[in-house]
Formats: sequence, C-alpha cells, structure tokens
Amino acid sequence: MPSPITPRTIPAAAIDAEAVRDVARILPGWLASVTTAHRLTGLQVAIWHDGELACETAVGPADEPAGIPLATTHRLRIASHSKMFTAITVLALVDQGRVRLDDTLGAVVDDLAGTPVADLTLRDLLSHAAGVSRDGADARWWQLERSFADRAALLAMARDGAVVAAPGLHLQYSNIGYGLVGLAIESVTGRTFAEAVRELVLDPLGIDDIGPDLPDGAAGPEDPHGFAAGHSAAVHGARRAVGQPRTGALAPATGFWATAGAIATAAGRVLCDGEILSEDSARTMRRRVWTVTEGRHYGLGLQEGTFHGHAAIGHSGGFPTGLTRTWAVPASRLAVSVLGTAVDAPTSEIAVGILGLIALAAGRPAPQSADAERAGAGGGAGDGAERPGALDAQEGVVFGGAHRSAAEIADAVAGTYDSLQGRMRLAVLGGRLFDLDDTSLDPATGAVELSVDGVLTDPIDTAGEAVALATWGDVGYGSHLEPLVARFDGAECAGIVVTGMELVPSAAFELPDRVRAEF
Repeated sequence: MPSPITPRTIPAAAIDAEAVRDVARILPGWLASVTTAHRLTGLQVAIWHDGELACETAVGPADEPAGIPLATTHRLRIASHSKMFTAITVLALVDQGRVRLDDTLGAVVDDLAGTPVADLTLRDLLSHAAGVSRDGADARWWQLERSFADRAALLAMARDGAVVAAPGLHLQYSNIGYGLVGLAIESVTGRTFAEAVRELVLDPLGIDDIGPDLPDGAAGPEDPHGFAAGHSAAVHGARRAVGQPRTGALAPATGFWATAGAIATAAGRVLCDGEILSEDSARTMRRRVWTVTEGRHYGLGLQEGTFHGHAAIGHSGGFPTGLTRTWAVPASRLAVSVLGTAVDAPTSEIAVGILGLIALAAGRPAPQSADAERAGAGGGAGDGAERPGALDAQEGVVFGGAHRSAAEIADAVAGTYDSLQGRMRLAVLGGRLFDLDDTSLDPATGAVELSVDGVLTDPIDTAGEAVALATWGDVGYGSHLEPLVARFDGAECAGIVVTGMELVPSAAFELPDRVRAEF
C-alpha cells in the first residue's frame, strides 16, 4: 500500500528575518566586488528563508563577448542538481507504492533484463554505490565534441562496459547510473522522464522556472527569460561564449535548468518544509550512505556538509556552461543557491560565504575570533578579551558637539573603502559591526568585530577628532591591539585608518594609470 503523506508541522526558523535582510542588503555589492576581483562572469544568487524567497540578485554578464548583462530571470543549467530531482521523483514513486528502492533494474526495465546492470538496485544507483562507470569510455559530450548519450547509446553502455566494480565497494559517482534510473522512472510511469518529473515533482511545487532539459526553440541570452551563455575557463584567456546542449538520456543526471530563485525555493520547500515526500522518504533520502571527507556525506541524490555552524543538505552541479551550488539548512528553514555562467565559477565557495555572513548576522562570532581572543592566544601571556556587546549595548560617543550612539556611528561608517591594497567593507550584521574583506569568497572566516571605543585625535588631520573602533577577533597580523580609526567630514565618514594606512570611500577612490613611488 502507498505510504500516507500527512501534513507536516513546520518548525519556526532558527534565524530571524532581519538577519537575512542584513545579508541581502550587502549581497549585491559584495558579489560585484568578488566578480571583479576574481575575474568572474555572471552569477545568480538567491536566498529562500522561512517560506519566502527573501533575496535574489544577479551580477556580471549573461554573455560576456556580446556584452549582455545577467538578469535574475535568465535560465542557467544546474547540472547535477538533476540528481536531487531524480531521487525525489523515485522516492515519490516509492511513496505511491509503485516501486521499491531495492527493486533491480532488470525487474523494472525490460530492456535491461539479463544485462550486466540487471541486478543493480535503485538504492545503490541513487547513492552511487552500484559500481557503474562515471561517464563511460567516450564522454566527449562534456567538451561539446559529440551529443550526449541517447536511450540507444545508454542501453549499449549498460550491455557492455557500464559496470566497473561490485556494488558497495566505494563511492563511484556515476552519471551513467542516474541515466539508468531515468529509464526505470520511464518504465514505471509509462511517461518520458521529463513528463514524469513534471507530474510528480515540478507541477505539485508550482514552480515555473525549473525544467529537466533544454527545451526545443529555447531563447538565448538576448532574451532576459532565455538561457544565459556559458563561458570558457579564464585560464584559456579571453572568455568565449559556450552554447547550451541537450542532454538526451542523461538528463536525469545533468540536464536540469533553473533560475537561482527557483532552485532555492524548490530546495527550501522540499528539503526544509517537507513538501512532495513522506517523512520516511525524506529521511531515507538524507540518510548518509558515504562519508566523502570528514564532515561531508552523500545520501540518495543528496550531499551533506556543515558550514559556519549550518548543517546543510543539497547538491552541486558542473556543466560545460557553468558551475552551480545549492545548500538547504532545514533547522533554519533556509536555502542558498549560487549559479555561475562559467566552468570555473567558484559557486560552492560563494555559497559557503553567504552561509557565513548569515551566521554573523544571526549573532555567531567569526570562526577564528574565539581562538584569537582566548587567554594565552598565539602563545602569548594575555588573558584574552570578552566579546563586545551588540551596538545597542555600547555607550556611544560625544563627537562633533553631539552625542552619537554606537548604532549611529556604525550606520555612518558602513560601506566599502579602498586603497592600493584592495577593498574592505564595514557592515552591520545582526546589530554588530564587522570589518570584512570585500573581495573574499568567504568573508566571515576572516571577519573582525568592531566596537565604538571613544574619540581620539585624527591621525591624518591632527587638528580634528576621529572615532576609535576597537577590534575583536583579529589573529594578530592586523589590528589586534590597535583600533581602526574612522575619520569624518561632517556627518559623513571620510576614511578609515587601519594600522596607519588610510582607506577612502570606494566612490572617491581613483587609481592613476601608473602608480609611481615618487614623493
């Protein structure tokens, strides 16, 4: 009998909405800095939180050679995210009693009976435990030198060469294996894979901007609702635009497309809020089958890891047109998706960076701070320092003839500041002020917390006053014992002095064509 699917009680989010809004406010500017500093092409980013799409943004080009900017509505390939949707589809069929995870390919797909793959179970295939070749002997479709395998080619591989090891010996990630699962879905449902996944997963979710493969007549990047171009790797010089291929019988492994907003919403609703699947099937999907590295695991079409205190599940994707990553955090009803338009886009790193910023905004200290501020830190004789209170607990200062609260000072200095050495960002996250490297893919890791600590003589204009911003969490190479100094021109922050070096607001910063060491 099919397993009953009952409405699930949705827990309150562990992270409040204001924390996510704090991150959303700085997200476009940070991504713009990262894109420029790392010479990236277009990025789409979305954050789903507590039942709503809280933020979506796009930076960089959809087609760099053509000069077309990326929009949040452009469609990007999400590659191996497809495996997550394929696993959800199989488990939906399990919930309906139409198939079992321990059914074999030979029992489900007539064309595979008597072949070397006949005894492989759907469970082993979904967890990459079946010992099936990753891509076959000739997978030049990844270089766009031939078409992706169709059904006939996939069946030919299943009959000769697909099995490379006994099941269960070792994680053997396999796109071919997921293609075979697609054949099983078609056999069980009597539908094409695309029809089945729409009927069982996409239509019930009611999310339009996701699909299982490149549609016929798909528009290109010139249409803001069309498909963005991919881009070649930066190591090969000027970026070349890369076209979007169809994936044939390997669509269950790698064919899907989406917008960042759509995939973040789908991940949030399925993986956090428990839509589509029964609780039993959701637990089965998440249950660890492999430990890939310490703290990183794989279940059924689902990767798992812990980042900045967030226990996250989701998937990544690599395709000839770009790299992508989505993490869902069920305990916080949170999902983050980062989609890139180049084969070297650091989407996994940026997704972790976003989770780190959200952790700061939720009140967690920067990762290195507690160690840097403990007694005896770095082998020294210091007693350590307590974490400063939030801005609303700090005393503020009398400055410019008037009392200004710590929150007012923080709002005045928030922004980006540049020098010859790069760019820093002062940001208010969760009611605290942080010094962030605005070009870092994971700025929370090196974040230094700041507190308003009085008024001192302006070190540049000694006739004036400035505000001291005491640091907490610096490991010692920066400003552990010396405050940052905020210089003001009236109510506006005119610069930040860090260990004697001044950074000016980014809008006021200019570099000459050649920087000369002449004084």
